[in-house]
Amino acid sequence: MPRFVDHDVRKRDIVRATLEILAESGTGGLSFRAVAARLGGSTTLVTHYFPNQDALFAEVASSSLEQWVEEIDELDQRGRTPEERLQNLLVWLMPVTPLGLTQERARINLLSSQLLGVGHRTALEEWDVKIRSVLRSHLEELVPQADVERTVELLRVTISGVVLTVVEHPDSWPVERQLAIVEHLMLLLGIPLAEQGVVVDPVSALELSPRAEPHA
Repeated sequence: MPRFVDHDVRKRDIVRATLEILAESGTGGLSFRAVAARLGGSTTLVTHYFPNQDALFAEVASSSLEQWVEEIDELDQRGRTPEERLQNLLVWLMPVTPLGLTQERARINLLSSQLLGVGHRTALEEWDVKIRSVLRSHLEELVPQADVERTVELLRVTISGVVLTVVEHPDSWPVERQLAIVEHLMLLLGIPLAEQGVVVDPVSALELSPRAEPHA
């Protein structure tokens, strides 16, 4: 009897393996053989879904964007107040989990690669436009209208800088140090912290951030 294969799950597994390789070795270490080996199969396991690297990169870019948008929506549903929703979002934007760090390292390696076509590069860069929009919507209830845009710029540039620094020096930036930046940003803007404050326990941080490892 033929074995049932969930093709959506298989494609997600391929994307996950691709991101892991990109994070570890950059595009120079990426090949269909490397992806298949990580999944414990032959190259046909990958080429059945993606005939070339361009198609694989397209799936990585589009699926990552879709996943991030879904995660932000789910995260907002957990927030009880505008302050808590903003705080949760800022924590989520930090690579506070192993998966979050892998995603950010892979994204940076992809964007810096000459192998990524203009279309796929544009798709990933659309994330910057999206996250600015999300930050704007979270801030509109918390800061004066005249200050919204400059606050969006401050948060985006600061978070991007922290992410890049964490990717470059992960051992120097444990979860607690990243969360302290979130706390400082909130206090600097005069926005009260959520009742529980910034989560400083790594386990709690994993629970807070949808970037935690997915359940089997």
